Amino acid sequence: MSTAMPAGRGRLRIYLGAAPGSGKTFAMLREGRERVAAGEDVVIGFVETYGRPRTVQATGRLEVVPRLEVPYHGTVLGEMDLDAVLERRPHAVLVDELAHTNAPGVRHAKRWEDVEGLRDAGIDVVTTLNVQHIESVKDLVEHITGIAVRETVPDRVIDRADEIHFTDIAPEALRKRMRHGNIYAADTVETALGNFFRPGNLAALREIALRMVAQRSGDGRGDVRPPPQDVLVAISGRDSSEALIRRGVRIARRFGGLCTVVTVVRPVEASHQAVARARAVADLLQCSLIVRESADVARELVRVAQELDSRHLVLGESPNERSLWRRLRPALLDRVVDELPGVDVHVIARFDGARRRRPAPPRVALRRHPEDLLRDLAPPPRGALRVYVGYARGCGATTAMLEEGRRRRERGTDVVVAAATTSGRSECEGALAGLELLGGRGDEPPPDRLDVLAVLRRSPDVVCVDDLAAPDIDGHTRAEVVSQLVDAGITVLATLHVGDVRSTVRALGGPGNGGRPLVDDSVLDLADEVELVDVVPSVLDDRLRRGDIVPPGQVEAALRGEFRPELLSRLRTMAFRLIAQHTDRRLVAYMHERSIERPWEARARVMVCIPPRPNQEKLIRRAASLAGSLDGELRVVTVRTRQRSEAEKAHLDAYAALAAELGGEFVTLHHSEAAPALAGYAKKILATEILLSRGRDQHGHWSKGTVHKLVWMLSDVDIHILARRRSDERPVAIRGTATQPRRLPPVGGSL
Repeated sequence: MSTAMPAGRGRLRIYLGAAPGSGKTFAMLREGRERVAAGEDVVIGFVETYGRPRTVQATGRLEVVPRLEVPYHGTVLGEMDLDAVLERRPHAVLVDELAHTNAPGVRHAKRWEDVEGLRDAGIDVVTTLNVQHIESVKDLVEHITGIAVRETVPDRVIDRADEIHFTDIAPEALRKRMRHGNIYAADTVETALGNFFRPGNLAALREIALRMVAQRSGDGRGDVRPPPQDVLVAISGRDSSEALIRRGVRIARRFGGLCTVVTVVRPVEASHQAVARARAVADLLQCSLIVRESADVARELVRVAQELDSRHLVLGESPNERSLWRRLRPALLDRVVDELPGVDVHVIARFDGARRRRPAPPRVALRRHPEDLLRDLAPPPRGALRVYVGYARGCGATTAMLEEGRRRRERGTDVVVAAATTSGRSECEGALAGLELLGGRGDEPPPDRLDVLAVLRRSPDVVCVDDLAAPDIDGHTRAEVVSQLVDAGITVLATLHVGDVRSTVRALGGPGNGGRPLVDDSVLDLADEVELVDVVPSVLDDRLRRGDIVPPGQVEAALRGEFRPELLSRLRTMAFRLIAQHTDRRLVAYMHERSIERPWEARARVMVCIPPRPNQEKLIRRAASLAGSLDGELRVVTVRTRQRSEAEKAHLDAYAALAAELGGEFVTLHHSEAAPALAGYAKKILATEILLSRGRDQHGHWSKGTVHKLVWMLSDVDIHILARRRSDERPVAIRGTATQPRRLPPVGGSL
C-alpha cells in the first residue's frame, strides 16, 4: 500500500537507551505495530534483531523494505535501501541504530544522514540510539568505560528530534538480562559483564542519559531564563584538545550560549594536521574555529575573548605537556585572569582525557569467629524490591510490573498479584492474564487493597504490589509496609507515581496529588532496582483521547487538570531527576568501593570555597545557581588555617545558614594550608566543579598560589575562577535532598 507523501518535514522520534539491551528496538517495534493497528502506513526500513527471540517476535507482521546488499571485502553487507524506502513513501519508517556507519558505496556515509533524507522527503522516522553514541558525551563515555567509541551522531540531530523516549532499565536488571542470554551469545556474556557492562559503567551511562533527557524535557516549560552566555575554548592542538572541546560545548549548552574554539600557534610550530583535526571536531559539534599565529599566547586569548565578548574561557591543563609549557602555564593563567576581569575562567585540572584508578588496598585475612562463619553460611533471608516509576496515569508502570511478573512466572518462579489497579485498560488486563491473584481466581478483578499478612501466609517468591501510595487493609501506605515482605525473603515488584513522592509535591509548591498520602523518598533507597517507565507526552495525550486512561466523558476535565501539558512536562522532568539521584547514590558508593578518585562527570558535585571574610553571599548563591541548573549537589567549604576572630566566626555562621537555606552543606576543613585541604576534600566527595573568587589576598580571597596548586593536585575537575562583576545574576534556589526538598530552578543546560 502506498499513500500520498505527507506535507512538510517528517517528524523524528528517538528511543534512547543507556546501553545495548535496554529494549529500545523492542519498544520501537511495538510502536510500529500499534501505529499499523491504528490504520497508519508504517514499514521497517532497517531493524537489527541480533537473533534475540523477543525482538524477532516483535517484528510481527510489519512490512519490511528489503535491504540493500553491498559487496565488501569478499562478503555482502546489508544496509537500509534509502531509495526503496523513498519510492515506497510510507507515512512512517522504523530505522534501527541511528549511529551506524554505512558500507562504502552507499549514498550516505552515516545512517543518521539517511534519516535526515527521509525526513526531508516528509516521512516520519522512529529510530534507536544509545547515549554513548552522542557526540558531545563521547569523551565522558570513553573516560568512564575505558572503551573507545567509534560511531557518533552529531548533537544537532538530537536537538532537532521532535521527541526523545528514554528506554530505562536498572543496571542490575540489564546484567540479569545478559546472564539469561537475551542480549549476547552465551560464550561472550562473561567477557561483556566484566568490561562494558560493569555495574559502575551502566550506572554512569544511565545517569548521563537521564539528566540529558531531563534537561531537554525541561527546556520547553517557558520559564524565564538568563541571557545566553558564550564560551571560548582555548586548545593547544594536542591529543587532549578533542575532549576539551566537548567539555566546552557542554558548558555552553548549560548556559544556552555558543561555543567557539581558538588555537594560538607560533608561526614556526604551526601544525596543519592539528588544526585540521580540531576543525573536524569543531564542525561536528557546531563550533566555530579561530586560528591565530602569535608567540604571545595569553595576549591572543585575551584579544579573542574580548572580540567575541565571551563570558567563559575554558583552558585545559595536561600532566603530559612538556616541562617548558608547564613553566609557562602559570604565567598564562595569571595573565588571562588579570586581563579578563569580566570573564569566568574554567581551568580543567590536569585534563588528559584518560581514566586512572588508584589500586585497591590489599585485603588482610583475619581469623573469623565460628559464629560469624555460621551466619555467613546461613544469612537471613531477604527479598528484593523493584520499583517501576511513572510520571502520570497511563504511562504503563502497572503493565510493566505485571509483564515482569508474568516473565518470571514463565521461568518457573512462584508469582502472585497482591494489589493492582487495571481500570479496565486492555494492556493491563492482558499482562494480568495467567497470574495468580491473592485470595481469588484469575478471572476475578485483582485486589485493590494490600493484605500483608495474607501475602506472608502465602509466602510466594515474588509478589506484585501496585501503587505504593495506596493503602493496605489497615490504612497504612503500601510504601510503609512493603519492607515487611522484603525482610521475609519475598521479592516485591511495585509501582510508584512520581506525583506521590514527598519531595516532588513540595517542589511543586504544596498539596497537589489530590490529597493522597505521600510516599517518602527513602522508599527509593530501600529499593534494589528502580526503573522509569517513560512515555512522551504526545503518546500519553493520544492514549487519553482514545479513552485508554479515563472514560470519554472525563477526557476534557483531565486535559485541563492532571494531564495539562505544562504539568506533564514538569512531572516528567522530576521523574528523570528522581531516578538520576537514586542512580547517583549507587554510583558514588561503587566509585568509593573501587577507590576511583577522578570524578565521572555524570552528576555535578559543586564545591565553592570561601574565606572567613564579608561579602561572600553572592559567591555562594552563584554556586547554588550552578548546582541548581545541573541538578547537582552543593558544598560550601572553608579552610581553617589559624585561630579565627569573633567577626570571622560570625561571617561563617551566616554563610552556613545560607548554605542550608539553599539546600547545600557547609563544611569546615582544618589544615595548615588551603590547597591540600581543598584538593583532598574534593577527591573525597568526587567534586566535578570548584568555584573560587578572584581577588587580592588583602581582601581575604584565595591566592593565585592556591589556584595553581589545586590545578596540579586534581584531575578532571572544572576549577571556575569567577568574574569580579555579575550584576545580572539572580539567586536561584537549588533542588534539595530527599530530606530537604526545594523548589526546582529553571533547567539551564546539559551535563
